[in-house]
Parts: sequence; C-alpha cells; structure tokens
Amino acid sequence: MKSFLRRITKGKESQSAPVAKGNRVLSEKEIAVQQEQLQEQRAQAAARQRAILSAQKQGPRNHPKTHSDAQPRVEKPSFWKRFSSKRKKPDPQVRAAKQKKNAIGPVIRDLLSGEFLTKEGVTRHIPYLLFISALFVVYIAMGYQFERIEREKMKKKERIEELSAEFKTLQADFESRLQQSSVERNIADLGLIQPVEPPYLLEQIVPAQP
Repeated sequence: MKSFLRRITKGKESQSAPVAKGNRVLSEKEIAVQQEQLQEQRAQAAARQRAILSAQKQGPRNHPKTHSDAQPRVEKPSFWKRFSSKRKKPDPQVRAAKQKKNAIGPVIRDLLSGEFLTKEGVTRHIPYLLFISALFVVYIAMGYQFERIEREKMKKKERIEELSAEFKTLQADFESRLQQSSVERNIADLGLIQPVEPPYLLEQIVPAQP
C-alpha cells in the first residue's frame, strides 16, 4: 500500500512541471489548475494514510476490550450505607440505661412478689383505688339487677300472651253458645220448645160491683 502511494506521488510530482501536449505548450491557467488537482490528490492520499495508521493502532473492531484497557468501575455507595454513615451512633451507656428502664423483668417480679403495693405512689392512692373498686361492685350489682328485671318482664309478657289467647278462646265459645240453634238444642233437653204461634195479650175481666 505504501509503495503504491509513493508511485502516485512521484507521478504527480513529475506532472507538476509544464508539459507540452504534442506541439502545444500549456498556459499558466492550465498549469495552476493541474497544481490544485495535484494538491487535492496529495491531501486525499495523506488522509487515507492517516486513516490506515489509526486503524492499525486501534486494532480490529471485533476484538473485545480487555480489563486492562477498560476504565476501573467506581461503585457508588448504597442508600443504606450513606444513611448509616450519617446516622449518629448512640452512646453505649445511654443505650444500656434505656434497656434497663424498658425492661419487663423487674415489673413482673414486683407484681408476683407484691412489692408494688408497698411503694409510696400506691399507698397514697389507696382511697382512690377503693372508690374505683366500689364503683365496680355497684356496676356489677346493677347488671345483675337489670338481668333479673328483664327476666321478670319476659315472664310477665309470656303470661299476658297466654291469658290473651285464653280470653279469645272463651269469647269465641260464648258467642257460639249465644246462637239460636245452640239455644234450641240446649233447651230441648229440658222439654222446652220454641213457640210457633205469636203471643197474644190476655185481658182481665173485672166483675162489676153491685
């Protein structure tokens, strides 16, 4: 490739001088045009040569880049790492004091042993605790009383329903006995019959006085 380029450049240099075509001598204008064309060809050849050299330096396109050629990858810290770095670490003494304060073991121990009743705060509020206990007792007693009243109310309601049904039954029986057919059937056993002829008025004859 380089030898080919050298031949082209040598041939163009030899043509740079005015050459006679046949018996005619080139004018200055034609010589200037040829020189411009020669310069353009030289520039194109130089550009091709630079492109070839750059391609040789870069290597083949399909060749993968090695780890040495690649830039080292910088890992960004995660959100949790940034948050933990900004977070203020608590003092171990303060942390131990909080754990001791929030512990459930001492509270359970006091409840089982009954020591919480001997504390000053509890003894000071004994009257109030007695008042609350009395309210609870009254509340429970009122609940039982309401239940007893409700049971009695239900019993009386059931009794009223039974009496109402009995009254309706007796009333229907009495109305059936008041019917004319029932009356005739009942007086037939006594030997009484219903008169067929209409009643008439008996007149009393008073004797004349002498």
